[in-house]
Amino acid sequence: MKALIYSEFERLWRRKWFWLMVLCTPMLACSTGIYFLRTLKVPVEALSLNFVVTGLRENLYLACNLAVAALAAIVYTEEFRSGQLRLLFMRRFTRGQIFWSKLLVMNASILFLLIAFAVSSQIVVEVWTLSYHISDAGLTGSHGLQMLKYYGWALASLFAISSFYCFVAMYSKSVTYGIGVCVLYNVGSLLFDSMFLKWASVVSHIPYVHNVMAFMIIPYMQHTGLDGSLMGDLSVNGAIITVVSLYLIIFTWGAYRRFVTDDYLY
Repeated sequence: MKALIYSEFERLWRRKWFWLMVLCTPMLACSTGIYFLRTLKVPVEALSLNFVVTGLRENLYLACNLAVAALAAIVYTEEFRSGQLRLLFMRRFTRGQIFWSKLLVMNASILFLLIAFAVSSQIVVEVWTLSYHISDAGLTGSHGLQMLKYYGWALASLFAISSFYCFVAMYSKSVTYGIGVCVLYNVGSLLFDSMFLKWASVVSHIPYVHNVMAFMIIPYMQHTGLDGSLMGDLSVNGAIITVVSLYLIIFTWGAYRRFVTDDYLY
């Protein structure tokens, strides 16, 4: 199994497009900082105090989700539809082992990209500190804990949406089709979130149930729900845990069942 996991890491990390995503991560952090400073006119002294969190909040529900969609489509759809995995199926590894190794490698890559964004954001803050002569811009204990908490919830949400994207990828006829469906889901969720909120408002008198119904749309949860988690709202935290668990169980199981179907390649 270790050899299979290593092989999957090698297959993914030797691709040029993956390292292009890694190289684009510092550019995304930098462009986000410029957007806040020059377009939104946020004072650099205030922005530098929590930019590591603020920068991710701005990109989580769109840019990060689209990167995960590309990973899912490449890892699952492309290799199956092109027949690249036929030789693996003929070896001693079971399809179940191959599926879980791919999921592990994809989620590890998501964690790697998230860490790269955090490091890039902190480097941007250090540059501001030197350029604008800002004092006390480093991470304090409270800011550090807030950052870890937010990134933890963000990572959980990305794992949840990656399971859904893997499910979509397993039923997609091409990489383009798979990414297109994922983009449609993501953008549609942001454009029509008011419709889902009206649906959830039916049980607005029960905060936990209301939040669960609203957060079933992951991009909305990332855009709004994670802020509530930072304030220590127990109903929000419980709803996030519930939704993430449901996504991981239902869509991972669905993708797994599709992956191990005997006649999938025929």
